[in-house]
Amino acid sequence: MHYYTENFDSKLDSIEVYNRYPLLKPFVGSEYGTIYPKILLIAESHYLPRESTVHIDAASWYAGSEENLNPEEQKWMRTRGILNKSLHGWKAPGHAIYRQLESALMKAGLPANDSVFRQIAFMNAFQRPAKTGASIKNSNLDVEIAVTTVDQVIKAIQPDHVVFVSTKAKRTVGKRLEQNSKGVHHPASPWWNRKQNGISSKQCFIELISGYVNAKEET
Repeated sequence: MHYYTENFDSKLDSIEVYNRYPLLKPFVGSEYGTIYPKILLIAESHYLPRESTVHIDAASWYAGSEENLNPEEQKWMRTRGILNKSLHGWKAPGHAIYRQLESALMKAGLPANDSVFRQIAFMNAFQRPAKTGASIKNSNLDVEIAVTTVDQVIKAIQPDHVVFVSTKAKRTVGKRLEQNSKGVHHPASPWWNRKQNGISSKQCFIELISGYVNAKEET
């Protein structure tokens, strides 16, 4: 069963990096914008198995294509495949981000049903995977392609709100986007639950999404 829509693919398919790596195309929930405001969540990057080397050099990565990846590597960076799970479907240790986001989105007021992600869109800012379990060591090329790609995705799916769930991505990419955005710490990091100025990133995220949801319900 698909919890996402392909209605935006005619526009997304024109984006350069998705011609080379279609697996990286954003997950756009099947009910995105139908009931609640259109919310785009932007994380940091996928990562590949520890033994992988195809993504080590940035220039080579962007000149290549997913045909250079083996089936296991492809599975690790299939954005839609990873998000397309029913409620509480993320069991792998490396999928903590999705478990945390799922819980927070429900606390913010989005309906759980069979998949809370039906209501939102999700992508990674950086279009090159990181090493296993590590934050990407981004090059200038990574940042340039990230900014271009995110701007193009925003034009394609026209979100009402953009929220980064990675301070690294927000600081390097978010500040250069054409559309304004908000940002919180990565949900799989200790900072997600650690309070700063009396509030954690988790609570900040919940209040932010809740504000978007309630504003829609009041109109």
